Amino acid sequence: MKTVPLYWEDPYMREFKARVVKVEGNKVALDRSCFYPRGGGQVGDTGFLEGVRVVDTVKDEEGLIWHVLEGEAPFREGQEVSGTIDWDRRYRIMRLHSAAHVVYYMMLRVFGPECKPPTSGIVDDQKDRSDYLFPQSIDREELKQVEELANGFIVENKPIKTWTDERDTRHWLTEGLPEMLCGGTHLKNTSEIGPIRVKRGSKPGAGKERIEITLAE
Repeated sequence: MKTVPLYWEDPYMREFKARVVKVEGNKVALDRSCFYPRGGGQVGDTGFLEGVRVVDTVKDEEGLIWHVLEGEAPFREGQEVSGTIDWDRRYRIMRLHSAAHVVYYMMLRVFGPECKPPTSGIVDDQKDRSDYLFPQSIDREELKQVEELANGFIVENKPIKTWTDERDTRHWLTEGLPEMLCGGTHLKNTSEIGPIRVKRGSKPGAGKERIEITLAE
């Protein structure tokens, strides 16, 4: 069986009830969960199951979502449990993940066809890091222009839409930008992102530039 992904039904859900379907050591799989599992560059959620600390969340090939606990799982199969995600952490991740999509399109506007889609990246509650392919070093003034364009777009209060198609693929779309495939958790509106900062990170290798995004407040 697969775990029902409540985080796609409502990414703002903070609490839920579910039944335990499997227990393995310090890991617990549930029939439904609003804990986002690590994947697509987004880190897994943390929080609590019945007061027991969840330190990570992962998904297996069968579609089961596993909640990694601090210690041995005190639960049994069939037991009903209450879950609560670390909402402040998740909300910052949602803000940064949505910001990363906006920045990508502003990178295209400023740098044109020489800016290729990120080859890798990770977003947590501190920053988004995306590795872009570039034939030469990025000009800092042009990167500052990316930041200004992104912040200008963010404050325009654009609605953000996410949905699952018939192939079980997730989509992300906001007014004024092209559609993008993304299975992460996102905001309802760009204004929730708030002001951001964009800078170069440590160089990940020849022909690549690491772009880091942080929240300015």
